[in-house]
Amino acid sequence: MSASAVATASPVKKFIVKLSVVVAVTLAVGVAAATFSVAAASASTTNNWIMTGWNIHQLDQLSPATANHFFNTPNSYATGSSNSTSPVSDGFTTSSVLVYTSYAQFASDIANHAIAPSYQWVMYDPEFWSATPVNEQQNPAQYMQEFGQLAHANGLKVIETPGRDLGLVPGSVCPETAGESLDHWYLRCNIPAAAASSADVVVVQDQVNTTNPAEFDSLYSSSESQAQGANPQVVVDPELSTSYGTAAQMATAAESAHTQGIYINATTPEIGKTRAFLHAMQVAGY
Repeated sequence: MSASAVATASPVKKFIVKLSVVVAVTLAVGVAAATFSVAAASASTTNNWIMTGWNIHQLDQLSPATANHFFNTPNSYATGSSNSTSPVSDGFTTSSVLVYTSYAQFASDIANHAIAPSYQWVMYDPEFWSATPVNEQQNPAQYMQEFGQLAHANGLKVIETPGRDLGLVPGSVCPETAGESLDHWYLRCNIPAAAASSADVVVVQDQVNTTNPAEFDSLYSSSESQAQGANPQVVVDPELSTSYGTAAQMATAAESAHTQGIYINATTPEIGKTRAFLHAMQVAGY
């Protein structure tokens, strides 16, 4: 309705017009508030960030404010492979995590009291590679459980990050079937549940799905449900990698899944992409 029409309208009509405007504005504000609330709630559920201590240091050199925002907190984690030296640097308060690719090596270090007392967290990363003994590759569920139990018995908290490529291991106790995707294998063989049964955090190696947000969300959400069915207290994070997708695509994937935390596999040449991804997440309220 035009301004002149309103001016010549009856008092009743004027009241109706004013009421309609108020209702419309109220609805618009309500929709905007609801949208913001959903975004804020999604951001607030992401309560941890994991990256190597070296990459965190590199990020701090490139963008101190970004590094401080995500990693200068005990709720995030800096990983490293030296059992005698903490990977945390630059005065950050992030928690240090000692990474293992072999349960046998971890058991040996425990027996020899070789782990520095600065570590309160350990990570087990079994994958289809030479760094993990073949018997551990073939039965990841057993060794993830044993790793977690041994760590907890020695006062350590546990992050487990089993690779999807374990489905390709010859002689596996739960081999991939013909025509089956590794995502399907991962869930069918209950890998998230096995990891969660004796872990505090489980990382889903979802990075290959970064450029397909629907698939990224599907694998993460299904894995989270399976893991928390085995251990309601476990935290489940997806993995993103600078080797898959742009910084914007990484952010889209992360936001689509409403994650509890995010493990970032960054490479030195792509630390700029890491900064861009984290900047996008910070702008989104994370």
